[in-house]
Amino acid sequence: MLIQYEKGGTLLHRYDPLSKLVILFCTAVIAMLLDQAWQQALFLLLCIGQARFAGQVSCKRLLGGIRLIAIVAIPYFILTSLTVQGDTVWLQWGPITLTVEALNAAGAMSLRMFTLFLTSMAYILTTDPRELVAELTRRLRIPYRFAFGVSAALTFIPLLEEEGAHILAAQQVRGHRPPKGLGSRIGYGLKFVSAVLLNALRRVQQTAGAMESKGFGAYPDRTYRTEVNIPSWAVASAVMYVLATVFVWWIT
Repeated sequence: MLIQYEKGGTLLHRYDPLSKLVILFCTAVIAMLLDQAWQQALFLLLCIGQARFAGQVSCKRLLGGIRLIAIVAIPYFILTSLTVQGDTVWLQWGPITLTVEALNAAGAMSLRMFTLFLTSMAYILTTDPRELVAELTRRLRIPYRFAFGVSAALTFIPLLEEEGAHILAAQQVRGHRPPKGLGSRIGYGLKFVSAVLLNALRRVQQTAGAMESKGFGAYPDRTYRTEVNIPSWAVASAVMYVLATVFVWWIT
C-alpha cells in the first residue's frame, strides 16, 4: 500500500498526532508563502529528508508518491509555462514564448504540489488514525462524528488502492491486455475509475449500516480506550515550527 499507516518506532511515530498536525499545517503554510522555484526545491528536499530519515519512509514509497502527483504536476507545469505572461524571454520558438517569470511560477507551483502531497503522505504513514480521533475529540473538543469522518477518510484511502489492485489483478487473470491509443486508454481509465468508485460506495453503505446498527451517534459523548501521551519535546518542536512559519511570513 502506498498510503497506509504502519506501526514503527521512528521519530515521527513518537510524535503525538496533534503536534505533528500543527507541524504539517505549518509546512503547508510555508510552502504557500515561498514563491520562488529554487526556494520550493530546497524546501521539498528538506521535507523529503525528514520523511526519509525521521520517518523511515522508504525510497520506493517516496518515488511512488512522486510518480502519482507528477500526473497532475507535469501538465500543470507545461500549461502554466505557456500561459503566464512575463518580461524576460528565456526561449522563443515560433509562436511559443517561454519567459523566466512563467517558468518560475510554474516550477514553484508544481514543486509545491509535491511538497504538500509528500508531507501529507508521511503524516498518514506515521499517525495512528485511532490516536488522531481520540486526540481531536478530547483535546480540541471536536465532535466525535466529525473526528470519525477524518478517521474513515484515512482508512478508505488504502481501501481504494486495494480495490484498484484487485481489479487490475482480475483483468490480468482474464488475459486483458493494456489498451493502445489515446482514446482507448481514456475509455479504459474511465471504466477503471467507475469500478473503483462503485466498490467504494458499496463499502460505504456497509459501513453506514454497521454504524447505524451499533447506535453510532446516539449519545453526545463516547469513551476511548486509546491513551495518547504528548511528549514535551513534541510540543516544543511544534511551537518552534509555528515561530519559524511566522518568521518566513514576515520576511516574505
